[in-house]
Amino acid sequence: MKTFLAATLSLTAIGCDAQGETVGPRGGVVVSDDGRLTLEIPEGALDREVEITIVESDDAPSSVLGTVYSIEPAGLVFSAPATLVYDVSASSEDEERAFDLAKAGVEMESLVLLGEKNSRWQPLPDRDVDADDEFVTASVLWLSSYAIAARP
Repeated sequence: MKTFLAATLSLTAIGCDAQGETVGPRGGVVVSDDGRLTLEIPEGALDREVEITIVESDDAPSSVLGTVYSIEPAGLVFSAPATLVYDVSASSEDEERAFDLAKAGVEMESLVLLGEKNSRWQPLPDRDVDADDEFVTASVLWLSSYAIAARP
């Protein structure tokens, strides 16, 4: 996980902008403006250069904790799974978008990443929770809207 953080920080420092990141066959990393959501696209997952953006969204089910993100272009399919990383510990200067697990009565291990497909929100099946570093990760095969929630 430490290597991932170093790579993310260095890529963020050298050029993530509001217009997005151009990612192609060599793969790449796209980070939300607030640093909370990271999309890692492996080499070979795309066959052409694509501009990918992560923007905050208001479209979400009531069970969502924190910020909902829309990753564009929605519907883009990868030929190999990309990794979505939600940093639960990242601070938010916007109090409405911040969340406190203890205050919400939620345990780290109960967190899941949700993906929206055909107007339905469903948990991503292969999620992994790193309670020490406060990350929740899962594989994604297409771009859509994503959020974090607690299992019911």
